[in-house]
Amino acid sequence: MSPTPLLLPGQAASPPGPADMTMMYVLHHAFRRDVQDFARAAAATPPGDRARWSRLGSRWQLFTHELHQHHTKEDEILWPLLLERVRAAGDTEAERVLHEMEAEHAVLDPLLAAASAAFERLSAGEDDRAYDLLRDTLGELGTVLGHHLGHEESAAIEILQRYVGGDEWHELERTRFRTKQTLAEARWSVPWALKGLPAEAEHRVLTLAGPPLRIINAVSKRRFRAQEQEAFGFPEA
Repeated sequence: MSPTPLLLPGQAASPPGPADMTMMYVLHHAFRRDVQDFARAAAATPPGDRARWSRLGSRWQLFTHELHQHHTKEDEILWPLLLERVRAAGDTEAERVLHEMEAEHAVLDPLLAAASAAFERLSAGEDDRAYDLLRDTLGELGTVLGHHLGHEESAAIEILQRYVGGDEWHELERTRFRTKQTLAEARWSVPWALKGLPAEAEHRVLTLAGPPLRIINAVSKRRFRAQEQEAFGFPEA
């Protein structure tokens, strides 16, 4: 039986099929949420507040690390796998979509680099030009990333559901996509992925994750929420 598709706030689509895409959609939700939080925090932080910019810059590095890992795995593992299969099937429309996925990743890179540079400049001292650049870049990043994630959800995942079986996807997630983490890294990344999820979605994720990650979340979420408030300047919604 195919899993019930998960549709989270902001998500463009959830194509049905044999592969359980829950964790993919949870990461997409986290990326959308973080960009919105950074834009909100940047608008509320004075250009001269070096301490807040430093905390935001450190949190930005964690976000870009997660996003880079996600896209690297897609570029090195997922898109090549799907391209091989759609070419063998003569599916030229699917091949076009997969090439667009790779191209969209490349468009995001300079925006991420520009925002990183602006955070560094603001952490070093008041810089109105960097402040304006950062706010503009975060706005553009929200648009471009939102388009890419929506395109992936509505088109690329539909291709995946046609060309990858449920058991195969489960094994790929377990052996190729799951990142080995230290306990300290997991104590940040687990509550980070769950932040802002609807209660029923959080329950689904923790059920899939199993007892070890449920324990990590239980002992880590209070500290994580305090760190988020310290970085962004507002409590978790």
